[in-house]
Amino acid sequence: MKRLFILIIAMLPVIAVSAQEQDSIVRNTIYIGNDGQNSIATENGNISLTIAGLNLEFGNENSNAGSVKSMSTENPRVTFSAFEDRNTDHLALLEVGVNTLVNTDYSMYSKEEAAMLPFGNRKSVYFAINLLSMDVALNKRGTWSFNMGFGFSCERYTFAGPYSMQYIDGMMRPTRLEGNIKKSQLGVDYIHMPFLINWNFSDKFFVAAGVNLDIGMNDFLRYKKPLTTIARTVTINPIQLGATARMGYGKLYGFVNYSFMEMFKSGTGPKANRFSAGVGLLF
Repeated sequence: MKRLFILIIAMLPVIAVSAQEQDSIVRNTIYIGNDGQNSIATENGNISLTIAGLNLEFGNENSNAGSVKSMSTENPRVTFSAFEDRNTDHLALLEVGVNTLVNTDYSMYSKEEAAMLPFGNRKSVYFAINLLSMDVALNKRGTWSFNMGFGFSCERYTFAGPYSMQYIDGMMRPTRLEGNIKKSQLGVDYIHMPFLINWNFSDKFFVAAGVNLDIGMNDFLRYKKPLTTIARTVTINPIQLGATARMGYGKLYGFVNYSFMEMFKSGTGPKANRFSAGVGLLF
């Protein structure tokens, strides 16, 4: 997992340079209009359509129409849009915020154990990286659009006291940590895929709602001092589906995420749902 984060951090300067050149490349937006610049009639009567370096030729069944001639992979983020004068891509490269657990139920634990399980909001952080962003306008004016992203999200839940968890007899049970404990956390990393319907009031103001699909990649318990990490021992539900909503103006938006599914596998941990909120900055 550390190698993955090092790779992502190494990519950020490249992506930032690409974002700074957006005036010349008009971001990574593909415009399909009626000016004829991206579609031509070939000598054999077929239609050749070029989209972001991908050349498709359409014609009768006896020709080579429909085959892929070439493909360009210069840009790390791909965006499909219908009109040059309206931006409908509302997924930032980086989202940061806080996370917590809601709808918690510790009834399967003793009172002493239940007092050790809650997480505090302090130092409980959330961030997501949307490496791939695609959007398509749903109407002629571009006021409605569909947005999809692919990337990674990281959630850190900080215990309210010097506690951690341990898998004992089929359950995640709280344990008290000895020594001068500065911070104890539960961490979960996901493959993150948001799907959104956007309502674009203007070129700058928008609201959006949709669902998040999160697939668990890694989980761990970590505390210090000394720094100790225990990986892959938490009974996290590997598939998470939830709702997301956001509102933005210009290059900044706020978001909230809520998971319909419980964080822990049934019967192995406290009943709780994931909730996060934060901001995204569009480049």
